[in-house]
Amino acid sequence: MRAAILHGIRNLNLGNVQSPEYSADEVLIKVHATGICGTDIHIYRGEWKTNTPIILGHEFSGVIVEVGSSVKDILKVGDPVVVEPNILCGACHFCRMSERNYFCENLKAVGVTINGAFAEYVNVKAENVYKLPKRVGLDEAALIEPLACCVRGIDQAGIRAGDTVAIIGAGPIGLLLLQLAKHSGALVVIQTDIEETRLKLAKDLGADYTVCVAKEDPVEAIKSLTDGYGVDVAIEAVGSINAITQAMKVTRKGGRLNIFGVAPQEGVWNVKPFDLYDKELTVTTSYRSPFTFQRAVKIASSGTVKLKPLISHIYKLEEIQRAFEVAEKKLEGAIKVLVKP
Repeated sequence: MRAAILHGIRNLNLGNVQSPEYSADEVLIKVHATGICGTDIHIYRGEWKTNTPIILGHEFSGVIVEVGSSVKDILKVGDPVVVEPNILCGACHFCRMSERNYFCENLKAVGVTINGAFAEYVNVKAENVYKLPKRVGLDEAALIEPLACCVRGIDQAGIRAGDTVAIIGAGPIGLLLLQLAKHSGALVVIQTDIEETRLKLAKDLGADYTVCVAKEDPVEAIKSLTDGYGVDVAIEAVGSINAITQAMKVTRKGGRLNIFGVAPQEGVWNVKPFDLYDKELTVTTSYRSPFTFQRAVKIASSGTVKLKPLISHIYKLEEIQRAFEVAEKKLEGAIKVLVKP
């Protein structure tokens, strides 16, 4: 089959590889569409370490073409599906805790530690596969994995009815968090970004106020919109140290700060402990999508979160290098870039 293989930092090339074999507890999926995620960009740049060569791609949809002998009848050949990419061992210290997250000591992730979906086919454990309702298109379904991560982020942020929320960043993650925040009871959502086109989409998707950081200081702007107090909840959705600092500064005393964005692994956030103490901030992070995938499928099928407007570009697999360039540099108004084999 054809696949985009990452051989090292920025060394991504299309090649022919052996089609994956599937075991008794797996299904073989013909890939329909795969989204380029910020994590893919981090790995591509060498900011997130993984073993190479590897086929990236963990946000994807497709159709089952083969089913392992021990797979239950709930999944059948021809089913349109999406995949939770994180594979747990089920036996380690963290997997056996009552407050299970994705801290598995033997965690594998499709498209991150094992071969993924920038390819024609991918094999996945059946327990990680979710059948799609008919009313969800396969293009939009490629965004269900990031939606599941955002559901976790909203849970961690603890948004309550009537809250004022700031979301730092209006990329695909920020725009999903915006919609989820509104549906979770946020009365006012303020969204920031450097790109006017993204902020326009944020307004279309429900943002009450937008702040273009290329034109005004986001901290001053948000303080002005909140009578100088700051927001009840701030969510950092960029993955940069500066954005985390901005989010902390715009959070009110006694407020909640969620660091959602994935900063570079070697990045260091310089913060004065007294500033956290003085505000008595509750600071949370959000790691992957622990047991939120089923909820994400339901949300996507309900139509309460719009996925299609976030898809800005679709490329063929043989255009993978251009697709990564557009996604990385945010060219041509890029928001979510999909790749199809």
